[in-house]
Amino acid sequence: MPERPVQRVADIRCEPGELSFEARLGGAEPQRIWFRSETEVTPSADAALVACLMPAMRHGGSLEIGAPVSPRLLRNQREYQAIQRAWSQAWIYNEEPLEEVEVKAQPRAVEPSAPTGRVAAFFSGGVDSFATILSNPEVTDLIFIRGVDILPRLAHQDGIADRVEARLREAAAELGKPLHVVETNLRDLSDPLIRWECFYTGPLLAVSHFLSPLFDRVLITGDTDHETQPLIGTSMLIDHLWSSEELEVVDFGGRLNREQRIELIADHPVARGTLRTCWENPDGAYNCGRCRKCTMTMISLEAIGRRQGMETFPSELDVGRLAELELNQVISLTICEDLLDTVRDHGRTDMEPAVAAFVEKGRRSLGLAKSYRSRPSRHGKPEAPSGTEVEALEAELATVLESRSWRLTEPLRRLGSKLRARRAR
Repeated sequence: MPERPVQRVADIRCEPGELSFEARLGGAEPQRIWFRSETEVTPSADAALVACLMPAMRHGGSLEIGAPVSPRLLRNQREYQAIQRAWSQAWIYNEEPLEEVEVKAQPRAVEPSAPTGRVAAFFSGGVDSFATILSNPEVTDLIFIRGVDILPRLAHQDGIADRVEARLREAAAELGKPLHVVETNLRDLSDPLIRWECFYTGPLLAVSHFLSPLFDRVLITGDTDHETQPLIGTSMLIDHLWSSEELEVVDFGGRLNREQRIELIADHPVARGTLRTCWENPDGAYNCGRCRKCTMTMISLEAIGRRQGMETFPSELDVGRLAELELNQVISLTICEDLLDTVRDHGRTDMEPAVAAFVEKGRRSLGLAKSYRSRPSRHGKPEAPSGTEVEALEAELATVLESRSWRLTEPLRRLGSKLRARRAR
């Protein structure tokens, strides 16, 4: 039986405004990982555990943490691992499922501390972060992370981080909330081990603990609502597991889908001058107006009559651009299905054919039936299929029943039914 790998987080240094450690994961060469901020805060080692656990699950074995960490995190990380392992069985990335890691660390002493009265939310300038801030008046502080969605190693994003930070500082001042900027190189460690789609909340959670002495709560916002939330990324099931004795981590946003979030923020003057959705940033664009996220956001704004005056997007909208774009994940299809609902609800027959064709192309590329719909409801109520949709479902069923594979497996299905009936007696 092969030996289980021993992975380590060593030489952990907790200094004012900086946390750094040497990570030895997956048999790779040791890497120096750091979090830095001008904010006056002295972190604990909790952030190191949060940052490294999921990447370490790529190889399993053990993970030794070279400094004491929160007893509550040590308890809850087992449940977190169990959930991520279960989810990874169904991920579509052609990779082996994650493996359990035995975390070896000493619990640190926990001393009672007075509440700070401060609540933080992450602020990228995007739809989700604006919706979180505007929905939660108790938010007192904002956090921007450099090195997460804007990577210094990408030539086309050179200089973008400085421009985004400058604009976010202006926005935070207009909102009357301090902005804490944290820079990290965590993706140098995580990207070779775990896909970003699976790990994107890792830096948020790690930074939450890096800044934890300042706050009572930190809000973590995903990009989907409870009805359509996939088993990956941000989720109410797992985010709270990263709360410590001093810091409460709160999953927020699940009651609103993306279209509802856009409508919530569309008239806010700070959002209209700051909104940022682009992550491709071709030619250094703040919002390119051509990628999938930019195009879909602009269509949403146009459908509800709020696109004019949005300062951060190009003035021209090319709905036909959808024909050149791809939908390669079910969650992206879900967001596009909601966009189609918005277009139809607002009577935009000029845009509906292009959006409907984009949804249909996405279903085909993902191997889903024509009748597939991610969301079982419409406006919060179960949606009964129309006559046309019923006809389409009946046609799909007829195709399946007439297929050769269905006929060949029919005896096995019959045998299975008999066995289940006998067991039920």
